[in-house]
Parts: sequence; C-alpha cells; structure tokens
Amino acid sequence: MKKNIVNLFSFKKLYLKEVIFFLILCLSFNVFSQDSIIEEITAFKDFENSSIIEITQDNNQTIWLRTNKGLLNYNGKYFSKSFKNRAIDSNLSTSLFINNDSIFIGNTKVLTLITNNNVFTFEAKGVNKIFKHKNAYYVASNHGIYHFNKNYLQPLKTTYNLDFSIINDIIFHNNNFIVAANSGLWLLSDLFNPETISLISKGNFNNFKMYQNKLFVLKNKQTIFQLNPNKQLIEKYTSDEDINFEVVSDQLYLFSKQTGINVLNAETFIFEKRINKYNSKINSNTINAVFEDIKGNVFLATDNSFYIQKNREKLLIPNLYIEKVLVNYKLLDTINLNNYNKRLHLNAKSNSISITLNSNIFSTDKNIEYRFKLGNDFSPWQEVNQINFANLKTGNYTFIAEARFKNGKNSSSKSFSFIIKKPFYLEVWFYIVCTIALLLMIILFLEIHLKKLNKRNQKKIKDLKLKNHLQTLEQKALQLQMNPHFIFNVLNGIKALGNSEKKQELNETISSFSVLLRSVLNNSRLEEISLQEEITTLKSYLKLEQQISSKSFDFSIVENLNGIDSEEILIPPMLIQPFVENAIKHGISKINTKGNILVTFDVKQAFLHCTIVDNGIGIYNSINNNSENTHTSVAFKVTKERIENLSKYNVFTAEELKKDANCIGTKISFKIPLKTDY
Repeated sequence: MKKNIVNLFSFKKLYLKEVIFFLILCLSFNVFSQDSIIEEITAFKDFENSSIIEITQDNNQTIWLRTNKGLLNYNGKYFSKSFKNRAIDSNLSTSLFINNDSIFIGNTKVLTLITNNNVFTFEAKGVNKIFKHKNAYYVASNHGIYHFNKNYLQPLKTTYNLDFSIINDIIFHNNNFIVAANSGLWLLSDLFNPETISLISKGNFNNFKMYQNKLFVLKNKQTIFQLNPNKQLIEKYTSDEDINFEVVSDQLYLFSKQTGINVLNAETFIFEKRINKYNSKINSNTINAVFEDIKGNVFLATDNSFYIQKNREKLLIPNLYIEKVLVNYKLLDTINLNNYNKRLHLNAKSNSISITLNSNIFSTDKNIEYRFKLGNDFSPWQEVNQINFANLKTGNYTFIAEARFKNGKNSSSKSFSFIIKKPFYLEVWFYIVCTIALLLMIILFLEIHLKKLNKRNQKKIKDLKLKNHLQTLEQKALQLQMNPHFIFNVLNGIKALGNSEKKQELNETISSFSVLLRSVLNNSRLEEISLQEEITTLKSYLKLEQQISSKSFDFSIVENLNGIDSEEILIPPMLIQPFVENAIKHGISKINTKGNILVTFDVKQAFLHCTIVDNGIGIYNSINNNSENTHTSVAFKVTKERIENLSKYNVFTAEELKKDANCIGTKISFKIPLKTDY
C-alpha cells in the first residue's frame, strides 16, 4: 500500500513537470508567433549590395530609404531609385529629412535641398541632422549649428565649446532647445542670441527620442538617459555593446550590430522580448535601422535585407495621393498637387492631361479601386490608376479622385482645381487692347484728316484773303480812276465859271470841291465809313454836279433808320456815288425836262436797303446809247460785284420805271447786312 502511494506521488510529480514544460513551450510558441509576422520585402533584393542606413516617410506615406548606394523610395509594391537623373550625390549621404515638398540630403561636404523642380546646394561640413522648428530649419553639423536660410547656411554663435563641437542631434523640449554633442548635453533658451546656455552633462551624446512627453537621450551609444523636468539625467538602461534605439508604439526597440533587437516597455524599461534571426524571419542579427510609420507598421533593415512587421489592425481606407501629372506629355514637377491649395493655371494649348494615382499600403494585399470625376458624375470604380483627358476645352475644372479597397464602403479622396485659359485673342484684355488700339487709330486718322482739312482751309482762307486783297486793290484803283475823272469834270466846270466871270459861284464851287476832295481822299484809305459820312460826301458831290452840270436837276436823300443814328451804321466808302453819277451822266442828261434824283436808306430787319431813283431815259437805253464812256459802266459793274460780295443773297436789282409803256426813269435797289459800330 505504501509503495502504491509512493508511485502515485511520483506520477503526479512527473505529470506536473510535463504540464510546466508544455506551458513554457506554448508561451515560447506564442512569442514566436508574434515575431513571425515579420516579413521580408523581397523586392529589395533587386538592389544588390545596398545596405539601408536610415528609414523615413513623407506626407504621401511613401517610405524613403537612405542607403550606401543612394536614395530609394517604396510605395508598398515596388522600389524606385530617387533622383537618378539629377546631379545629386546621395551615395555618401549622412542624413535625410523630408518636409512637404522639400527634401534635404546631407553628406560630409554639402547640404542639398530638392524642392519641386529645383535643386540647391550649400557647403556644409558633415551634416548629421536637419531639424525643423516653427518653419525654421537648423542643421546639426560637425562644426556647430547652422540656420538654413533661403540662399545660404548661416552659422549660429552660441558658446565657444558648442560652436566647435560635433552636433549629433537637436530637439525642442519644454520651451528650450536641447543639443546632443560630442562635448556634452546642452540646454539653450534660443538658438539665436540665447540668454541661457547651460551644460547639463559632459560626454558624447548621440540622439534623442520622445515617448509621450518624456525625452530620452543616448550617451556613448550604450546608455539611455531620461531628462526630467528639473534638467537632470536619470539612467534608464545600459548595454555592453553599441546600440541605437527607436520608439515603436509603447515600446523601445534597442538594436545593435550583434544581438538583434531587445524590446523594452517604454514606460517601465522592463524587458519584454528579443527579436533576432533565431526566433523570426530576419536573416541577421545586424540591425541597421528601425522605423514605425504613421499606420503602425514597423520596418526593419539589416545589411542586405528589408523587413516589415505589419499592423494587423483593420485598415478601412487606403491612403490616396497623386503620384504624377503629365501636361501635354510633359511631367508637371514644379508643384505638388497633393498639398496645392491654389488653382493651377494652364494655357490654352495645355489641354491634354494625364493623372496617375497611387496608394501606399503596407499592411494588406487587398486590391485598390479608383474612381474620379471632372464634371458632375463619377466614373465607375476600376483598378486602373491612370486617367487621361485629351483636348479639354477652356474653362475652370475641379478634379476629384477617390480610392477604396475592392468592394469596400469607405474611401479616401484627393482633389485639385485648374483652369485652362482662353487663347489670348479671346481674353477680355485683348478686346480692350484692340479697342484702345482701334480708337487710337481712329483718333490718329481723324487728327491727320483734320490737319489736312485745316491745311486746306488755311489755304482757302489765304486764297480768299489774297482774292479779297486784290479786289480791294481793284476797288481802290477804280476809286483812283474815278477821282481823276471827276476832278477833270469839276475843273472844266470851274474853268467855265471863270470864263463867265461868275465869281460867287466860282468860289462856292471851289469850296465844295475842296471839301469833297478831302472827303474822297480820306475815305479811299478806309474799308468802312459811317453812313453819315457817305451821305455827306454824296451831298457834296450832288451839289457840285448841280453847279457844273449843263443839265438842271434836283436831288433828295431820305433816311428811314428805325431810330438808329446814321453815325453808327457802317458801309463801304463810295458805294452809292457810282449809281448817282450814272443817273446824272446817262439818265437825266438825256431828257428835256428837269431831272430829279431820289436816294433812300431804309433799315429793315438786319439789312440796310439802299434805293436810287431817277427820271432819266432808262438804264437799258442808256447802255445801248453809251458806247463811249466805259469808265461809268466799269464803275457800275465793280460796285455791283462789291454789293454781291457783301451779302450771299441775290439782292441787287436794276429796273426801268414804266408808265403807259413809256420809260420814265430807273430804279437801282440793293441791300447789304446791317453793321454798326456798337
């Protein structure tokens, strides 16, 4: 009985050992199962002898790899070599920083900035880190800290020891800049003119990592410290070999060139597991880089291989971005349409557009579908990610694209707006310019035409002035002809009175003649005289004619001027005298009865009407009978033309007065525009 009890006890003890062993085996299998989700990205094998040094990610969630052979990017399906067509030496790069459309590549000699289609190079000695703070970029180099300006790198002056130190890393924490250098760990209140500079600890500090609000720093590549709010270093972990570390979710991945990855709890620093070539699919314990992307996928890099530890949480939508845009078959690489909030302006000929969409998905193998719209309706879902638009009309467009997992319900979207401008000859400004040009041409034409008209009119005016001047000279010449003829008649009359010894009549005649002669001489130099002066001259002339003429006659001068003083009315000189002379010499001198001459001046409306009436033989009989004296006929004709030039109206009339079919005299009448001197 006792023996059986002993055997039973031994059996239970053995069974307990087996149970414990089984539990340990299950735990180990569970750990292995968790690490077995690490998968190799086999597409990286196409890049032989390439060793990954650094891993990062851009805004489109594309993975960028800094290798000893240059830069690569990975979108979840394939790798591509970056900047292979540019004059950029990225093989010896020492740092990589990507922000929006700007890519910074540092090496031992220069800092290269690639933004859109532009490449800028700045001299820098050993770029270890590019750091951004409040839209300002700083460079940690082997010769202190530099501020990146648009056109140059500006060295920042802090303190002597720091300015000549190798700067490994910079971070902004709790309102201060913390600098990790080979001369120690430094605290600065500002990088420009800092008020406070303090050395927290001496030694060679390598790089920083943030977990929540905790700042960890690696010293001498072996010891991890935490910087507490009091600016004191607390030792958290020490390794026997050189290590680097990365924060992955709530864990710290400590990786080295020998033992693989030790995973610690980021809060407590308690060891959780080890990842190496013995318990996972990685082929080497030499780990060069660890990186966690924004979707929680973890990437691992060994010397010649690249791995991913996928985040198994359900991914609802793919990450959509515009990979490239071709305009008229030329790559549009001056702007990044994924972050372009303005409207893209294209000319009228840039109307063929090709758009390539893409999604960087690392944690699933599901196919992705795309759809788009440029107008009102979306296209059907399709797996083709290239869209072509040919011969678009001018106008405003908004392109919207969406992506989803095949047959999924949720989708992501991207959009951008562009305008295809009208040809310049259809633009409003072109119409305005053409209108202005046309108006200027019309104005120029009118100006030239007006100048020609003005020149022509000036010539006409000049010709008219010359003609008028010639007429004036002709009239004055006529007056000079008339005056000697009249003087000759008067002198003959005076001679006859002298022979008849009529002294009193002789004296009166000489006196009247002198007055008339002075009046004629004065008026012959004037273009206009008063009506009163004309009447006075006319009376003097008629009186002389009465004294010297062989024919007796009476005369009378009547004025009906509507209250206007004859001194204020202006007329050309010697305007009436030729008609009176003609009435005496060729009219009343031929009749048997006593002659009678009536001169009338009437003001009617805006005209001065003049009438000369005699009781002679008649003007037409006189012309027919008088072929000898051409002077009077010429004077008569010229004076008639003078009257017609004074008025545009046909106002001159010469008619015979009839009674019982017999001629009883002549009536000369005309009107000229009324002109006064007030």
